[in-house]
Amino acid sequence: MRNELEIRNEQGMEKYYMAAMGGAEGFGNRSIKKLVDFCGSAKEAWSADIDDLVHAGVLPKPLDAFVNFRGKHPNAPENLFKYCERHEFNLCSFYDEDYPPLLKELNKDTPPMFFYYRGKLEPLAERVGIVGSRQNTQYGQTVALELGEELAAAGLTVVSGAARGIDTFAHCGALKTGRTVAVLGCGIEIAFRSGKKKFFEQMIERGVVLSEFPPQLPPNQGTFPPRNRIIAGLCRGVIVVEAGKKSGALITSDLALDYDRDVFAIPGQIYAEKSVGCNELIRAGAMLIKNAQDVLDEYNIKKTAPIIKAATVEGVAAKVLEVIPSDKFITEDEILMQVEEINPSELPNIMLELEMKNCIIEEAGRYKKVETKNKIVKAVEVGGVAAKILEIIPFDKFITDDEILDRVEEINPSELPNIMIELERKNCIVEEIGRYKRKVGG
Repeated sequence: MRNELEIRNEQGMEKYYMAAMGGAEGFGNRSIKKLVDFCGSAKEAWSADIDDLVHAGVLPKPLDAFVNFRGKHPNAPENLFKYCERHEFNLCSFYDEDYPPLLKELNKDTPPMFFYYRGKLEPLAERVGIVGSRQNTQYGQTVALELGEELAAAGLTVVSGAARGIDTFAHCGALKTGRTVAVLGCGIEIAFRSGKKKFFEQMIERGVVLSEFPPQLPPNQGTFPPRNRIIAGLCRGVIVVEAGKKSGALITSDLALDYDRDVFAIPGQIYAEKSVGCNELIRAGAMLIKNAQDVLDEYNIKKTAPIIKAATVEGVAAKVLEVIPSDKFITEDEILMQVEEINPSELPNIMLELEMKNCIIEEAGRYKKVETKNKIVKAVEVGGVAAKILEIIPFDKFITDDEILDRVEEINPSELPNIMIELERKNCIVEEIGRYKRKVGG
């Protein structure tokens, strides 16, 4: 009778042999694929003799790296299995059923042969990427939050790189209404041991955190371009919110074009440093978008009726928010001096929570309150005919009662004034001289 290890080797250990190969520095996805395809399985490749390894067509330098690594760590696959069980990390290989099919279509690039993850994979989900500058402006923060929230509410999974700035706000917006995927530029254990652990824990409840790198690998210059190719590869389209002339977000958009994905860009002021990259993308042919609806229209996805969710700030976080001014930036040290009951080690998570709720904006490690976004909003739902009316009111221009009546046939004209008052009261629209415009966030 076969023992437990033999059964595991046949059924579940294959991916761990493959991932163990990735532990050899310089032995990348292309080499792993060649070796596995030649030998028939990762298990066979792990134990193959030198002649077979040479005939597989792997170049000498990566082949030497693999042979040396295997010699030093003969039990690496089994040790990796135990490590992942202990840390609750899952592993997905190129040959697994839950490997996203779209990620296999990278044209000239080799897809990741495996990746570590936490959360629930949905390989057939419709995904859109949102990327941009780490040093975002308040404009970028607002746009990223709204795009993430509205695209996720419409059923799209929002993908980004979990970096500070636009990435984080895109994830935060998506977490309010739907799913998000974070693609890391470091090992997965590094992320869950960082100051953003709480943020990642929230993400795995509503999506996935994944990385193709060894779990304990810190981020470095070489890890971000491969991370960017996964973001582009997972998505049907990529949105660039803010990007300077040399922003890494432009690498992601270039890769998206290489993979025949759509590229969208948010326009900015012509003199704004953080919008140079976006404006150049638009000039080169990227699709200019003003809001989530433009993306949904492009993909023929109907937007769901809006729900304004509660954004409550309580406890110590409320006290921290109270001392942050709206007219200037202050440091964490200044906050700690004014809020005595806070533990300094807890402050980074509190500041992240306040950023996620769009209560503050961060710039070079200093914080300022967002005046128009720091109010507690009560949860309201718009349904029935009111929802249909709200759906046709644009964000970017005012329209009249007559234009609304032309588009919503089932409404009685005498009922419209009361419905518009209801939408104004719920902070969904703004009225100006008898004309109406959808309110951002409404």
